[in-house]
Amino acid sequence: MKNKERILWMSLCSLLAFITFFPTQKAKAISTEAEKLLQVFHEVSTLIQTDFVESTEEKKLYIGAIRGMISSLGDPHTRFLDEDEFKQLQEETRGSFGGVGIEVTQTSDGQLLVVTPIDDTPAMRAGIQPQDKIIEINGNPTEKMNINEAVKLMRGTVGSSVTIKIKRKNLKEPLTFTLNRELIKIQFIKSEFVEDKKIGYLRISQFMGKAETLNEYRSILKSFLEKGMQGLIIDLRSNPGGLLDLAIDLSDIFLSDGKEIVSVKGRGNKLEKIYTAQNSSFKILDLPLVILMNNGSASASEIFAGAMQDHSRGIVIGTQSFGKGSVQHIYPLSHKTGIALTIQKYYTPNGTSIHKKGISPNIVVNPIAPEEEERVYVEKIFKDQLVSEFVKLHPDYTEQTQELWLKKLESEGIKIRPILAKYLLKREATLGQKTNLIDLEFDPQLAKAFEVLAQKK
Repeated sequence: MKNKERILWMSLCSLLAFITFFPTQKAKAISTEAEKLLQVFHEVSTLIQTDFVESTEEKKLYIGAIRGMISSLGDPHTRFLDEDEFKQLQEETRGSFGGVGIEVTQTSDGQLLVVTPIDDTPAMRAGIQPQDKIIEINGNPTEKMNINEAVKLMRGTVGSSVTIKIKRKNLKEPLTFTLNRELIKIQFIKSEFVEDKKIGYLRISQFMGKAETLNEYRSILKSFLEKGMQGLIIDLRSNPGGLLDLAIDLSDIFLSDGKEIVSVKGRGNKLEKIYTAQNSSFKILDLPLVILMNNGSASASEIFAGAMQDHSRGIVIGTQSFGKGSVQHIYPLSHKTGIALTIQKYYTPNGTSIHKKGISPNIVVNPIAPEEEERVYVEKIFKDQLVSEFVKLHPDYTEQTQELWLKKLESEGIKIRPILAKYLLKREATLGQKTNLIDLEFDPQLAKAFEVLAQKK
């Protein structure tokens, strides 16, 4: 049996999970009760095809029945893949596709939720955020849409466009984005060494591209050490996860031999495997380490952070992570179809399951966001297009335009903190622009990471 570890859906697909391909399993003998229900099912399908007031497509009936059976499990990550969907999944494993760069999942009540926009994609540049709810795609309501249907609508030919309407937590009115699809190729690691602080900064967007990513990761860390690194920040914010074995390999570098990284349990809470740090030639065991997380950090990100936190190897800063602690396997089925089936859950070294809970940071630092009394004013800013119209007239983000913006808000009766007002202005003014990897102006989480490492020198 050949196992192939791989990532879950990239842009415009379900939340990244741990996936393995397995051969189709032989069907088990069904029970007497199941035989009775299958007879009922056959009778119902026959009546629909012969007597229902409108003609029906037989294939649609059976596919719907299969999806209904899977949805009864109450697990949004288990899903049936028809021929097109299974082919699409196989194409995604090659690492590029036409899309807009959104990682999405589906909540238990059917809502389509953004896990994170992928770095340097149309979605990221447009300002789509983690936890945004997608309520329409090209005018089609997503209320009764499964995640596979959403994927089909949002994917398309490179250069074509898709219109997405989202509901944001702090805003009353929905936002509409028209995005041009691009060939999505992801740069998994970005890094920068802050010479005057002797601190290395390494951002991992996804745990993908196993050998290449691991080699690049080690190479960056070695170069940081050669420059005299005295502290390291690993930024996993909005990292939706990826390969289980890559998360283990990256964790291994910071843990001494034999220390547990993660354990995996299957049906009946049966322990399947414990993954531990190995005796490898490259280790960084004493260097101060900070991990940044937010509500878009999921799956493999949570494994890495959980291992560092449980062993007191690193300090986790930010907000509660997403809480994706299950493992999916892809089973090929007959007629070029397949099923993504949740078969395991993973646990941090302390035996904690983060599924639907997430990892709590050691130091909670919230991003810049509207306070309760400011939300009505922020809604007005977007509803009346105040910031977008202002940026059209004043496209450069300077101290002068900041002052003009604050005066504009005052004249409109908008009462929000200056830091929030400037943050909204900068975000609008820099949409679609290449920004600095490290920018502390409106990033209190990253600023706190530098502060904590400075205290440990």
